[in-house]
Amino acid sequence: MLCCGQSGPLHAQTADIKTIVSLGGPPVVLNQNSQTNMAGVFMVGGNTSATVVQTGTNNATGILQFGGANSAAVGQNGTFNFTFVGQSGLFNSSNVNQTAP
Repeated sequence: MLCCGQSGPLHAQTADIKTIVSLGGPPVVLNQNSQTNMAGVFMVGGNTSATVVQTGTNNATGILQFGGANSAAVGQNGTFNFTFVGQSGLFNSSNVNQTAP
């Protein structure tokens, strides 16, 4: 017996969940292509740079950067897109591009 008026076969959902912590490390580049994508990036020290690209139905990204020069770029293509960027430093720049079908 099916509940809640659902018809047709049930399909498993895929999820890609990443948490990245960088202490004075190299630039972070993350590409996600699952149905649900979640990324958390925390960067401290030096000049920080993070790039996240997500393609899926549900996309969420959070980036926190504490450095001299901070750069963040997020590209999301999906039905539900959410991005948060927090930066503290001498030079801060961010670019967020969100598209929905």
